[in-house]
Amino acid sequence: MLISTEAIALSTIKYSESSVIFKCYTLSNGIKSYIIKGIRSKKNKSLSLGLFQPMTILEINANHKNNGGLENMRAAKILAPYRTIPFDIIKNSLVLFISEVLSKSILEEEKNSVLFNYIKSSVLWLDSSKKYVNFHIQFLIKILKYLGISPNFEDNLDFFENSKNQFDYSDDFNDKISGKFIEKFEFLLGTNFDNGVKCMISNEERKEFLEFLMSYMSIHIGGFRRPNSLNIMYELFKKE
Repeated sequence: MLISTEAIALSTIKYSESSVIFKCYTLSNGIKSYIIKGIRSKKNKSLSLGLFQPMTILEINANHKNNGGLENMRAAKILAPYRTIPFDIIKNSLVLFISEVLSKSILEEEKNSVLFNYIKSSVLWLDSSKKYVNFHIQFLIKILKYLGISPNFEDNLDFFENSKNQFDYSDDFNDKISGKFIEKFEFLLGTNFDNGVKCMISNEERKEFLEFLMSYMSIHIGGFRRPNSLNIMYELFKKE
């Protein structure tokens, strides 16, 4: 079936000497992987690898068999060119990290326009923003809701329990985060990206948030693993 759809690039993997496997999140069918033949060949004049950089917003034409295998890409073009992300090392690292998280956490070939539009609008916000220090944390906190694993909050409890998806008292601090963390978690969950920057947290607190979120997602998403790009991002933020 021939289809035209918006798509958000997630990753490319080398396949043979001249081809790649391209993974993206589509508006029409959720997660899809395509084989793009000959794109790495000198004779190729139709598609460029530059089109498929992480989190690029595309319009693609493809042949979908919808049998769980690789699909065939026919054409692609950038739908919303970024103005700052390709030229800003911090923003570039953020989208690389986010694309890796999405690749590891969204598995279904199923349409979810609400999730797609959240991801799209979030990255467009990042591209246009000058104050984005907490963007990646806020993005992950909010996406838990779209993945169906957002924590349940209960009043008057001081700790958050990863494995039970709720607040609870316990002496085991390995799966717990203290009250100040919970306050900031709730603040970032309930506000937009523009106001998220008001949550003034240090690099150490930011790292604590991210490590907690990675642990939380690994518990609630089968097969989820800590992204390799996270350590690179830590190093970049040290220089800020």
